[in-house]
Amino acid sequence: MPHVARQPDRPGFFSGLPLPSRTEGIVIAVLLLLTAIAVGIAAWVASNRTPPEFEPPANAAATERTTPPAGTTAPRSSAPAESSDAPVLAFYGDRFTAGTQQGGLGPAGWPAIVTERLGAESTEPHALTDAGYVATSSFGDATFVSLAELRPEPDADVTVVFGSRNDYEATPAQITAAATRTFEIIRAAAPQTRLLVIGPAWTDAAVPSELPPVRDAVREAAAAADVPFIDPLVGRWFFDGVGLIGRDAISPTDAGHAYLADLIEPLVRDLLAAAPATATGTR
Repeated sequence: MPHVARQPDRPGFFSGLPLPSRTEGIVIAVLLLLTAIAVGIAAWVASNRTPPEFEPPANAAATERTTPPAGTTAPRSSAPAESSDAPVLAFYGDRFTAGTQQGGLGPAGWPAIVTERLGAESTEPHALTDAGYVATSSFGDATFVSLAELRPEPDADVTVVFGSRNDYEATPAQITAAATRTFEIIRAAAPQTRLLVIGPAWTDAAVPSELPPVRDAVREAAAAADVPFIDPLVGRWFFDGVGLIGRDAISPTDAGHAYLADLIEPLVRDLLAAAPATATGTR
């Protein structure tokens, strides 16, 4: 047992407590000294710290002056809004327009690429991968007809409708009627728009026998509406390209969408200039 010195004359409670040894006393003294030094340094820093200055934002006063009281409405500005001369483009279609995980989503899609090249005003493509003029999408039971009804673009200068290979189970009469109705709805919402109709596309030269009747039915509706019709089958779109179609053998890649933009942008440019389209596959 270590030797512990005791103080016999300490009264009360403290008389029974052991006194620290010499070594323990030195340690305690050192700890107290370090604590005192730390407290002193902290006090010196606190007393000499310069508080940060707050500078209100430059427009704070203006904000305070122009913010209306609660329950009131701010007056409308009398300054006229800047008008844009940029053309407005609208797009309806299936997976070739919507883009998929294989490619063509957002700015990589041909609608966005064409819009940027032409300096046009951006609009969201109204397209679903499995929709058609007659074919109903599993995403909200939509068709090209209902997309045109529910997502009109009244300011569109040019409207592109592309598809659809998804209509292979419909009869030609059903397709022609639905396409005709789609064009009527688009023109009713935007009487000034110029329509560009692109038929169904396939991804290689082995075009199934069900697809040409779909193409012919859409072309008939376009002819009746007196609008340009582009035939990707005659134009051999995608037939000879490499890396344009994704692993699912159906959907265009980002490179495929850039390829589509190269084909479609001149057609849209011609329509904006009120000139006839001249690309391969034009009626």
